[in-house]
Amino acid sequence: MSLTMPSPERALNLTAVKVVICLGAFLSNLSAGMFNISLVDISADLQIPVASAQWVVSIYLLVISVLLPVMGRLGDRFGRRKVHNLGLFAFAAGALGCALAWNEAMLLGFRVLQGAGASMYQATNMALIVSLFPAEQRGRALGLMSTFVAAGSMAGPALGGFLIQWFAWESNFWLLAVVAGAVGVLAHRLIPRDTETAGGRMNLAGAAWMAVCLTSLMVAFDLGSRSSFLSVSVLLLLAVSVGLAAGYTGYARFAQRISPPAENGFSLFTDRSFAAGIVITVITYMAAFAAQLALPSLLRLSGAEPAWVGLIMIGYPLALVVTAPVSGSIADRKGPLGILTAGLLLMSVTLLALGLGLGSPALRTGAMVLPVVLLGCAMGMITSPNTSIVMGLAAKSQLGRVSSLLALSRNIGMMFGTAAGGLMISGGNRPNGSYVAVFVACAAAVGLSSVWPLYSFRHSSKRKGAEHLHIP
Repeated sequence: MSLTMPSPERALNLTAVKVVICLGAFLSNLSAGMFNISLVDISADLQIPVASAQWVVSIYLLVISVLLPVMGRLGDRFGRRKVHNLGLFAFAAGALGCALAWNEAMLLGFRVLQGAGASMYQATNMALIVSLFPAEQRGRALGLMSTFVAAGSMAGPALGGFLIQWFAWESNFWLLAVVAGAVGVLAHRLIPRDTETAGGRMNLAGAAWMAVCLTSLMVAFDLGSRSSFLSVSVLLLLAVSVGLAAGYTGYARFAQRISPPAENGFSLFTDRSFAAGIVITVITYMAAFAAQLALPSLLRLSGAEPAWVGLIMIGYPLALVVTAPVSGSIADRKGPLGILTAGLLLMSVTLLALGLGLGSPALRTGAMVLPVVLLGCAMGMITSPNTSIVMGLAAKSQLGRVSSLLALSRNIGMMFGTAAGGLMISGGNRPNGSYVAVFVACAAAVGLSSVWPLYSFRHSSKRKGAEHLHIP
């Protein structure tokens, strides 16, 4: 697909186009993080348990994870600009509906629409930049998008806290609706029309497969946190999820045998280094997002003001933004393995300290800033080298697919994190066994993943990957 510029008298301002596209990435990350602080308020206003209110976050991420591959393919077939801009308006409509919702069903229904809209512009924004900007400008444009993503994550907790402090939780959705609508209008006016579209077949069966698998798992976590993980309904849902995952794995292996690697889409996962990078992405985002969901609710239930909680939680993205470029520079000079492993170990130790120390009054006041900042530092040490490793193992023709896989892995990790966070906050207003168990389990998962790069990356089956990792 290619995009053509209008006539000289109506030449586009590429800087404005770049900013408009990046604003969508800002909005999706802002919406993912700004409601962690408002779960207690939503719970009280709608008279539902806090564990039910956390579905406001979970269902948004679930819909994005399921629809990302579908929306990317729709953009290829019907026009990336069209899908991108329609997604902004769908996001705005969903946010407006959430602001006006008077019960849980309406709130979650419009949150689904908002997630569908976010998946539409998330799946097409990078492709638009690659198609629109010349090669010598793409790196700066994609770098600006990363800055907007980080800014959205950074602004979410603080902005959400201040809006709840001075207005109400609905004001978050009003703000998102107004801004997304304005960005949609600007995108419609500024982004040039697509001149070519691609054919091909939609993999709707694979999307449905993923939807049922992930939804079964999320509902099982929710029901288990409310009653028992040994109940018949929970065990059946877990069995469905595991069975579908195993079946899809078998299908992937079969596809590799009967079709060329370039066509089946699964060949990348035969490289242990690539698979390790994807798994590390899912685990670390799961652990970090579980903490970001549970800690604000714990602090709010302990009596902290929303604005104060927002200031505490802003330490995570702020530390990430500062640490990530430094870690990337170290990875470029020394190789990514050392800084990646150090980041994984730091995250594991911090999560373990949180799990074992939440009962201390000191960790329920301003002292919570330290572990939140350490989590951000750890994630900054992990994301840059891990992304460099995964992207470095892909051929140029596969960069778009790998970029989508990384985005999907992040969303799936955050979705699992909301399930783990919901399990913790379902126990009420005190740090009980659920808090300890989940934090310790996340610490163990991250700790084990720190062993994986040392083994898996050193035994990469691709010479290109070994050279990229500075491994002889």
